[in-house]
Parts: sequence; C-alpha cells; structure tokens
Amino acid sequence: MRGVTCVRLPAYIGALRVLDEGEIMAFPAVEVNPHWTGYRCGLCGKSFSTDWRGFVCDDCGIDGILDATYDYGAIRDGLAENAFAADGRPDLWRFRPLLPLWPAASHPAWALGDSPLHAPARLHERLGLPGLFLKDDTGLPSSSLKDRATAVAMADCARLGVGHVAAASTGNAAASLAVLAARAGIGTTIFVPAAAPTAKLAQLELHGAEVVRVDGTYDAAFDHSLREIAAHGWYSRNCAHNPLLVEGKKTVALEIGLALDGRAPDAVFVPTGDGCIVSSVCKGLQELVEIGRLDRVPAVFGVQAAGAAPLARAWERAGADAAGFTPAEALAAVAPVEPRTLADSIGVGVPRNRLKAWSRVASTGGGFLSVADEEIVAAIRLMAEFAGVWAEPSGAAGLAGLVAAKRAGRIRPEETVVVLVTGHGLKDPQAGFAATRE
Repeated sequence: MRGVTCVRLPAYIGALRVLDEGEIMAFPAVEVNPHWTGYRCGLCGKSFSTDWRGFVCDDCGIDGILDATYDYGAIRDGLAENAFAADGRPDLWRFRPLLPLWPAASHPAWALGDSPLHAPARLHERLGLPGLFLKDDTGLPSSSLKDRATAVAMADCARLGVGHVAAASTGNAAASLAVLAARAGIGTTIFVPAAAPTAKLAQLELHGAEVVRVDGTYDAAFDHSLREIAAHGWYSRNCAHNPLLVEGKKTVALEIGLALDGRAPDAVFVPTGDGCIVSSVCKGLQELVEIGRLDRVPAVFGVQAAGAAPLARAWERAGADAAGFTPAEALAAVAPVEPRTLADSIGVGVPRNRLKAWSRVASTGGGFLSVADEEIVAAIRLMAEFAGVWAEPSGAAGLAGLVAAKRAGRIRPEETVVVLVTGHGLKDPQAGFAATRE
C-alpha cells in the first residue's frame, strides 16, 4: 500500500487453541444466526463462509478487512412488529436478528448495552441546538463503548471453546477485554503502548490481565499482538482484525434508531481512531434502513484529533472526489502520521479499519474532520457542566467535532444530531483537571 508501512502477515493466523474437555468453562449455549451468511472482503469483494478462521482475506492479507454479511430479505420478512423489544433482554442481544451469534441465555460476560440517549436541555440552550442528543456509553461495565465488541468476542469464545484472548490497545479495548474476560474466566494478554494512561493500565492489572508494554505507538503494539496471536493460537480481540467485533459495536447505532422511533437524525458525530466505531455506526444505521426500521441513513461524521488525523487529512485532500474513491484508492490515500494527541484512545497513526471507515462514511454523505486538543478539552468541560456527562478526551471528540461543524455552517440549528460519548472521564482524570483550567 502506498505511503503506509505495516507488517504484512498471512491471512490465516493459525489454528485457535481450543480448550480440552476438562478445561471448558460452563457457558450458556451460543448458536449461529441462520441469516448470517459469512464475510466479504472490502478490498477485492471475495466471499467467505461463516466458519472462516483467517480473520482477514487470504488473497489481500492484512489490508483485506472482512465484513460480516446477512440475508437481509429473510431478516426483514421474519421480523415481528416488536422484534427489538426488551422482552427480558434489555441489552444488545435484543438485536439478535442482526447479530451473527445467538447466546441462549444471559451471562455477565456479554449482558450489556441499552445505554441512555440524553436530550440535555441546558446543553441545547448553550449550543443553540435543540435537536441534540448524547448517546452515552460511559456507564457500560468498563466505562467504554468497546464493551459492545468484547461482549461478542466473549460469546464467540464460548461458542468455539477458546480460553485465551489477546488484543492491542491504547487503553479502552484492553480495559474492556480485561473486565469482561474476568467475568468469563478467560485468560487475556494485552499489548499496550508504553505511554498508555496509568488509570487504564490499573483496570487491566486489577482484573487479572497479562499486560505487555510495547515501546512505540499503538501501531507497533498492534503489529506485535498479531505475531503473538498467530504464534500461540489465541483469539483476536483486535476489532480492526476480527470482523465479528464491529457487529457488537454497531448495536450503539441500532439503539439510537430504536430510541428515535425509526426517525433518523440528520447527522451523527463519532470519535474516530482505527475507524472501527465509525464504520460500525454506519453499518448499523444502513441495516436498519435495509430491514425497514429507519426512514433514511443520516450523514455520519468521523471526528479525529488533529494530531492523529490521517483519515481527516486524506478526506480533505481528496475534496469532492472522496466519496467516489475505489477501495484501492481509499487505501492509498490514507498516509500514516505520528500520533500526538491527549486523546489516547483515538491516537492512531495508521487506521487499520480505514477502508471500511472511508467506504461506509462516504455512502452516508458524511465525512471526516479533525479538532485540536484544545477543542476537545473545551468539549469535556462543556459536556460535564451543561449535561452532567464526564467524558475522557476521545469520548468528547464527537462533541468537539459538532461544535466545529456548526461553527463552519455544516450543521444548522434546526437539525437533529446525535453525538457518541464513548468513554468516561475517570479513564483519564488529568484531562479533566486540564478542562477545569480552561
């Protein structure tokens, strides 16, 4: 790929190490959705069956990120009017028709979701945006939206009988894995950049994870994790590598559509690093339209920190042509950067899910933008003071992006807008102290 240096690994990472019969933990049965049809490579279009264990395309290698596919016609035809009602499952599994796996019962390792959609009146008045909603995932078990992906990973481990999971993370995905794996009794190894915040590292170690500090950035930790996953036959909780995990993340968008009674907002603002969350939000909204449960797809905007904005920079360079890029052109357009931002969870120099993020955002009529760290810190205080929601820097990036977009005339006062709040401020309290000095 032009302009990006990364480790090229074989698509098939080796056999997963399945537990012996005596080692297998007691989980509820986990079945496969009969309308989940497999995977498709976003780069070459090749299809794979549901039992593919290579994670990425065997022809395209690490750039061949896969996407889970479904028979939407069959799903739509089989949906009852109240298909997504809680019915004793007030969690992300209420959306099981659109998820690849179907746990037979609740379990602490995967029972989560159903986070609030706030309509903060004081923030409305402050910003002059009466149609603003905050989708607040700070109350999930590890205080991060990334629990949604880990929940699917835990269910998949239960299905496959796998007892060890690994991931690379700047903090939130790692914390999510440590917390939910502790509930499941599954072993974890987590590769983190040496500069990861102390509060996030404490979450990992307190929950029993093996923490491997890697000199360098998140990108170095990611490449190292893939080598170790292949060598040991561990399950990969790297969301940009394992296509099932974004299926969990997309439930945040499904909840938004349900809460708004099928009336789409005009725009959704999503903090963006690797590109996994923003692509999954697009997918969830598009699927709701596909099955007739949302009236249209809103414009989705991926918000990056200015010091780690390879997608936003490439999008700006492409200009009016960005939405028409082929997969290969989109990959080539995103040049790496050396990330420098206080928003560590989106401090990514090479977005691993850049192709899926670019393609899906383009299809919604949205785009990518960047905000300075100072704007993010201001958004932390704004959200806390006028909405009572304390976000870490990456969690506040979406609101900072909305403020910038409104200032530039890209959002009108009468529009309905949803901002994702992806992580709690206690994950990085030093940024909160900085916000009090603004």
